[in-house]
Amino acid sequence: MSLQKGTLCGLTNDYAKFVESCPDFKEDLEEINNKLIRELDRSGHPKASKSIDPKKNKEQGALFLFIGITAMLFSFVNASHIGFFVIPFGAIFYGARTLNKGWEQEKILAKKEALDNKKEK
Repeated sequence: MSLQKGTLCGLTNDYAKFVESCPDFKEDLEEINNKLIRELDRSGHPKASKSIDPKKNKEQGALFLFIGITAMLFSFVNASHIGFFVIPFGAIFYGARTLNKGWEQEKILAKKEALDNKKEK
């Protein structure tokens, strides 16, 4: 790279002859897809669901939250000792983490869709 001439092209080994983007550059669609899958997988808490489907994560998270809250209310009424609260708290925390992961994945997909729409224009 030269500050006066710019960056060397990886295809031609010449200095760049364009201003905005190279007409010969082709994006690697497989790498873009792999990057998206990695982002979706890394989103949210690592102990949450392993799914990269945001809809599934939101549904599963809401279900676990509902089960945990219901079990917690049942435990308050019927529990004779504190040990009955461990499972409901676990379900509530797992549900919240999984629901949050689904929301984060939706944000990532919305960002990608916005970038795709910009590129098409």
